[in-house]
Parts: sequence; C-alpha cells; structure tokens
Amino acid sequence: MNIGDLVEFKCIGAGKTDNPPYSQDGEWRTGVILGKKKINFEVLNILYRGQVFFALADNCRIAGDA
Repeated sequence: MNIGDLVEFKCIGAGKTDNPPYSQDGEWRTGVILGKKKINFEVLNILYRGQVFFALADNCRIAGDA
C-alpha cells in the first residue's frame, strides 16, 4: 500500500462520523492513504469523510481486493 491509494479499513474511531454515531462499526470503510509510519508495526494515516484517522496496516486492504 502506498500514499494516495484508495483503501478499505476498519477503525473504531472513524465511527464518530457515522449517522447515528458508531452505527457502522465492524464494517469496512473507504478512504485514501495520506501517510504511513512504522515503529513496531505499520500505521496508516487515512483521510475519511474529511478527517484523518490512524489504522493499523493489518486492518487495511486495497479497495476492491476483497
């Protein structure tokens, strides 16, 4: 996965943008990778609904690769 890729991801924090809040938890969301960082594990910065969220790379997949 590279910066600019369209990805599907799972992130509980992104649930605050749901209507009603957290109603879509556990479902795949679609966003764009803005950056990534690796310390002990890889974390992606993802733009979703105008906000940036952080998700583990293990909880992400390229959009369309089900």
